[in-house]
Amino acid sequence: MEELKELFADSIEFEYHYNQRLINGGVLILRPGKITGLLGRNGCGKSTLMKIIFGTVRPAHAFIRVNGKRVNKAYLTTEVCYLPQDTFLPTWLTVDRVINMMIDQKESLQAIQSNPLIQPHLKDSIADLSGGELRYLEILLILHRPATFILLDEPFTGLSPLLKDMVQELILSFKAKKGILISDHDYHNVLAISDELFLMQNGACRILNDKRELELFYVPEGTFDHNTE
Repeated sequence: MEELKELFADSIEFEYHYNQRLINGGVLILRPGKITGLLGRNGCGKSTLMKIIFGTVRPAHAFIRVNGKRVNKAYLTTEVCYLPQDTFLPTWLTVDRVINMMIDQKESLQAIQSNPLIQPHLKDSIADLSGGELRYLEILLILHRPATFILLDEPFTGLSPLLKDMVQELILSFKAKKGILISDHDYHNVLAISDELFLMQNGACRILNDKRELELFYVPEGTFDHNTE
């Protein structure tokens, strides 16, 4: 029997302070072959939800199951990787050194080193990369990790239009073999590649059947009229 590949998150509750609840419920299911978009206003808990799923933030309650097994710290399974909003690469190391530290599969190593955007900078330090180049490298490294489930927090923020297109193509190229969750305030790019949409509002995470439902809670009315798309 083929092994179940699924990340299931349910009944998540999180409070910053006593009786001040940020997250209260909702179900997320990630599977290879599907990109899930997670949208919501600033401070609604999107990043916190990702950290809870990954295992670096402790909730009041959560039921998280990876490939059929309940877990408390998903990162310990090596099946889940998380791209945080802030940079995480050591700035004093060279690009090539960081790639070799994070990637041990030969095929992935060669693919990253030969990437047209990265190859010219292999001997440069991480500190010498532009903000866009650094973010692209981080996303590239995370996607090439052997994990099945990828959580991307603000992958498009601060990127040029050209780099946003490149990141879209990069994420889509891994869709067949990974289940990917994306959260970003640049919702146009999230919508462009997502197969499924969730909205976080009032502590809950609920699925959207149509992107026009965002006009009720998240974007201005008329955003998705045919003449403005």
